Amino acid sequence: MVFKRFREFLKGWRKPHKPAEVEVKRQRHLGADYEEAMLAVTFAEAGVPEEAILLTRREKRKILVLGQEDSFTEAITEYATLLAERLGYGLIALSVGNTSGKFLSPFGHHLRDQFRGQAQEAAAVLGKKAAQKNIPFTHVVKFGDVSKAVEEINKEYRRIELVITDSPAKHQELHARLNVPVFGLKIHQ
Repeated sequence: MVFKRFREFLKGWRKPHKPAEVEVKRQRHLGADYEEAMLAVTFAEAGVPEEAILLTRREKRKILVLGQEDSFTEAITEYATLLAERLGYGLIALSVGNTSGKFLSPFGHHLRDQFRGQAQEAAAVLGKKAAQKNIPFTHVVKFGDVSKAVEEINKEYRRIELVITDSPAKHQELHARLNVPVFGLKIHQ
C-alpha cells in the first residue's frame, strides 16, 4: 500500500519550472576554490595555458609577489610574469620595509622615503615585464611586519590566490600565518 502511494506521488512530481531570466548559482566552498586554483597552477606550469585560463575566467584573480626588502630578483620577476600570463591573473608586487612606528624622527622619514624610491625602481622592472604581456600590475609599499602587510593587502585587494616569494625566512613566516598558498622559489646559483 505504501509503495503504491509512493509510486503515484512520483508520477505526479515534476521539477519546478525555472524562468529563463533566473540564474541559479550554487555557493562555492573554500576547498573547491583552492582545488581549482591548484589545478590551474598545475596546467600553467605544465605549459597548457589555455586550460588554466578557462579555469580562471570567473573573476580577475591576483598573484602577490613578495620581494626581498626593496628589490625583486630576476628569477621571481620571470616566474611571476610567466605564471600570471598562463593563468590570466593580475600581479601585485609588495615591498615591505622594516621601519615602523607612529613617531619617526626626520631621519626615519628620510629612510622610509629612500626605501620607497628604491622599491618603486625595482618594481618598475616587474611592471614593464607585466605590461609587455598585458598583465594588470600594482605595486604597494608597506612598513612593519611582513605577515601583517600581506594580510592587509589580502583585505584591500581581494581575490589574491597565491603568494610568491624567494626569501626562505618570509616563506616560513607566511606559511604559518596565512590561509593563502605560499610558493617559495629556490634560486640555484
